[in-house]
Amino acid sequence: MIRLFVFDLGNVILPFEHRQIAVKLHAVSRTQNRFTPDDLFKFLFDRDRGFVNPYEEGRISSLDFFAKLRESYKLELEFEEFKDIWNNIFEEDPEVNAIITHLKNKGYPVFLLSNTNELHFSYAMAHYPIVHSLDEWILSYEVGARKPKKKIFDAVFEKTDIGRDETLYIDDIKAYVEAAKTYGLQGMHFKNPKDLWELLKEKCI
Repeated sequence: MIRLFVFDLGNVILPFEHRQIAVKLHAVSRTQNRFTPDDLFKFLFDRDRGFVNPYEEGRISSLDFFAKLRESYKLELEFEEFKDIWNNIFEEDPEVNAIITHLKNKGYPVFLLSNTNELHFSYAMAHYPIVHSLDEWILSYEVGARKPKKKIFDAVFEKTDIGRDETLYIDDIKAYVEAAKTYGLQGMHFKNPKDLWELLKEKCI
């Protein structure tokens, strides 16, 4: 039985492509002949060692993150320009919005659990109303831990009395779904809204 739904944000609720960040930042570097956009992408977003990781665990501020990145790659842009490049990567998925709205209308609590950062989440809050419909936000930069660490999954259950075995976690990254299962949650590897609808019809609605 499922009584609580916990959604990932990026590429579940909000599809995105962050490789464009590296391409756009490379274009404004004074030393762009020394590295490729792919080099910059790996520096930023490598899952284990990426520079974004401490930022998404709240260990570095947005301004300090930008300042170090600008100095490391000799970027010719100001913070407001950087924010536009950094944030303008998301879009909505109306089908997932409809699923969340349906669950809410049925009376189910719906939480968000995301590896994210202050700039991205502030942008999502300002531009995508579906985020405001969620009951709780568990955000890596506030918790101080990113998936797949146990600490961020434990934070869900600081906000509810619902059991782990009654909680479905939905993420596009299979390794994070598997981590959730080891911590006692049910899990679904998200690929498309159709498969999620089918699972919900089978499990609870």
